[in-house]
Amino acid sequence: MIFWSCTDDRDLDTNDFEARPSFETNVFQTQYSADLINSGNDSIPVPNTIRDYIDIDFLNEQFNDDYLESLEFKFLAENSINRRQTIDFVFFDRNNSETFRVTEPIAAGTEDSPTVKNFSVVLTPQEIDIITSSTRAEFFVNQPSAATNSGAMRLECIVEGGYLFSGE
Repeated sequence: MIFWSCTDDRDLDTNDFEARPSFETNVFQTQYSADLINSGNDSIPVPNTIRDYIDIDFLNEQFNDDYLESLEFKFLAENSINRRQTIDFVFFDRNNSETFRVTEPIAAGTEDSPTVKNFSVVLTPQEIDIITSSTRAEFFVNQPSAATNSGAMRLECIVEGGYLFSGE
């Protein structure tokens, strides 16, 4: 076996270099029954609310400040609870001040015919700066007052991001 190869002596011009890697990660995935949110009718400070904390450490890296070019949150909600649910995905800074919020109502469904809703939020460069400087995120699900609902709610959120590395 013989291998031949030809190359010319050319320097790599790093000014023309550009790489665009991307990533996808699951931010949260949860499911709860109507009984769980019904028992929250007396929850403090907001009645009829389920609250959870989201780990966003991967967004706070210095690396993201320099190279993160695009960010999109993709949501899937499946609601078989016979009452409208509203989700809030909220980011906070070091001073506990809200920096960014996604709010979306999910129509009521039934156990035989759940409401399925896909939606996404594409962030602007300014919003990316806000998100990457936030220190924590919380997820809230709330409903109008009721205590006799049936069904379940399933939620997923995936974040897709893209980087830009260039020699310029």
